[in-house]
Formats: sequence, C-alpha cells, structure tokens
Amino acid sequence: MKLHYFNPGHETAVHNGSPYYMVPANIAAMQQELAYLPAWYGDKGDLVLVAESNSYFSFLNKNICNLPQAITQNELTKYDSTDVSLWGISPQAIHYFDMLNKEYATNLNIPKWHNGYTDLNSRSNAKDCLSEIVKQIPQIQDSIIPRFYTEPEEIDNAVRLSSERLLAKAPYSSSGRGLLWLPVTGLTRTESQILRGILKKQGSVSVERVVDKKTDFAMEFLTDGNNHIQFAGYSLFETNNKGAYESNYIGSQQSIEKELTQNIPTELLDRIKLVLTSILKEKYAQLYKGCIGVDMMIYTDEGEYKLHPCVEINMRFNMGYLALKLFENYITPTSHGRFYLDFNPIEGSIYEQHIAMQHRYPIKFQDGRIDKGYLSLCPIDRDNRYRAYILIE
Repeated sequence: MKLHYFNPGHETAVHNGSPYYMVPANIAAMQQELAYLPAWYGDKGDLVLVAESNSYFSFLNKNICNLPQAITQNELTKYDSTDVSLWGISPQAIHYFDMLNKEYATNLNIPKWHNGYTDLNSRSNAKDCLSEIVKQIPQIQDSIIPRFYTEPEEIDNAVRLSSERLLAKAPYSSSGRGLLWLPVTGLTRTESQILRGILKKQGSVSVERVVDKKTDFAMEFLTDGNNHIQFAGYSLFETNNKGAYESNYIGSQQSIEKELTQNIPTELLDRIKLVLTSILKEKYAQLYKGCIGVDMMIYTDEGEYKLHPCVEINMRFNMGYLALKLFENYITPTSHGRFYLDFNPIEGSIYEQHIAMQHRYPIKFQDGRIDKGYLSLCPIDRDNRYRAYILIE
C-alpha cells in the first residue's frame, strides 16, 4: 500500500532547495483541485491524500473497480507506517510530510532527499544524456544538443550568429513552462529582461535550435532505487504552439507504436530504448525510486523524418505515465480517447463546461471500466480553475 501525493511544479521547488519553499498561487490551486490525479496511476489498495471528502469519490467507487481510496489528513492515523509516494521528490514535499508525522503522531515512510537529485532534475542532465545517445547512435543529429549560457551577451551573440530560430529554456522547468522563443532578428528588450531574470534565479539558460516538430511522445520508465530499471511504455501527447502541455492519447501501446513507426523505424526506437535504459540505470536507478519520463519528438529536417530522443527528462510521475496506466487499468480494451488538462481563470467557467460535457458525452461503464463518454478525473465545483478529464470513444 502506498499513500500518493500530488505536488506539481516540483522542479522549481527542487531548485529552490528550501523545505519552506512556498509554491506560486496558481500551482497551489492546481495542487489542491487536482489532488486525486495520482489515483489513476496508483495500484489497487493504494491511498491518495486529498483536502476533503466528496460524493464524487463514492460515485467513482460504485462504477470503477480497484481505484485507490481518497483520504484526508484526519484519517492518516488509520494508516500509520504507510509508504509515501510523491508526484515529485523535493525538500519542500518531504518537509510537509515530516510535519504531518509530527502533527498526527504517525510514522509515514517518507522518501529521503539526496543532494544528487538537484542535478538530476536539471535540463543540463538531460543534455548530458542526449550527448551520450548521440555518441552511441549516429542517426541522431548532434545539432539538436542544446548549449548552456551564463551571460545575456552570450545568448544575444548566439542569436545574431544563428541562421535558424532558437529556443531558450530555464534549466529547472518542465511541461512547457520556462520556455522563451527567441526572434531571429536579435533580442528585444523584453527577451533580454526575461533572460536576465532566469539567469539571476537559476544561473544559466539552455538554448537550442527550433526544429519542425511533427509528433510529441515519451518513453516512461520505473526505477526501484536498488539499481533496477524497467521500461513502462510509450506515451503520445500534444502541446500548444508555445510548447505547453495540452493532452495525452489514451489507447493501447500497439496503437501508439503503430503511430510512431509510420515515420521512425522500429529498430531505431528499440536502440534508443536500450541505450537510454543503460544511461538512466547508471545515473538514476541507484538513488531514485519512482517514475522517469523522457520526452522525445519526431521532426523533419530537409524533407526527412528525424528523432529527438531526449528533449527533457522528468524525474517524477507525469501525465504520460498517468494516461498509460489509466488505459491499462480503467478503460475497456476496445476503447480509446484523450486525457486533457484544462485551465480557466474565470470563476464558474470550468464548472459550466464540466456540466455541459456531462450532458453532451454521458459516461458509460462496462465491467467496472470506463467504456465511453466524458469523465472528470477529480472533483469539480464552482471554484475550480483547473480540470483534468478524459473523453473516451
């Protein structure tokens, strides 16, 4: 049995390093409103920590088999000595559970912090992994390897000398956050200010060439902290034109592989999987227990399809792994659909959309699984600004 806890935006908390780090208000809202999300990748008999009990959970338990149970802080004493599974491990999340152990006189088993985690969460580590893959697999272009800069003048010079458009990224960011598309004509005052802000906070900036992306996907891995790693599966996802995460495909692994191998040979994907497994085992598997998602992309260059095997490494659970396990455990095998993450700051808008979609796409269950229709994966009320939901057909 594990107790799951959703703490999005953990890369920033890792970089901050303080147990007392305060998440931004929008991340705090997301964390509270989508607290039940880990249930969809958890195992039968697991628990998920939520702010309050809700009739929504009763509805789920009546219709879906083997879902983890939602519990509140006041119920923690019933589950003393349970292992805590964090969405992402950070000093702040560890401290939060230390405080809960003291407050409720429990002995929850909390993940330990290792100083090596800080580097492993950085984009510089993803760059090192990509460089190693390029060395071992000649089909991967070395021109996709990012460069790191510590001075704004260096970045300005790189932009001026480049014949291609460049993309800057904050070293500690993910899911499309911390990205800055640089104009080919040179940095304006706005870009310079943003870059100086990132440099002041994080010390460096990653810069890479923009490619003609066709497909976003990821390889998902699980490590046990005892030098073992296993490939969990593929996830196929979509981002908006700014690179921010939007949705994930929900369906069989066979259908995802069929999509990917239309343009990339199976042999190359298998080779990447082998090399990446070896690299991740060496870097992560001795220290870290949990999920690792390696974002990748298929792009075109001079009319040919190419593979970028390591856009970023997410040392945490992620929406792709969630979508993978959601299909495996809770969707009828002949169905497919999409998982969406939605945000609307206007009060009541998310709730109204939720009600409308319930009527338009009524949910249907079959043998304890979701067969068809719309379902919000977390409770929704009038105050919600965030929504995680699925549409299945």
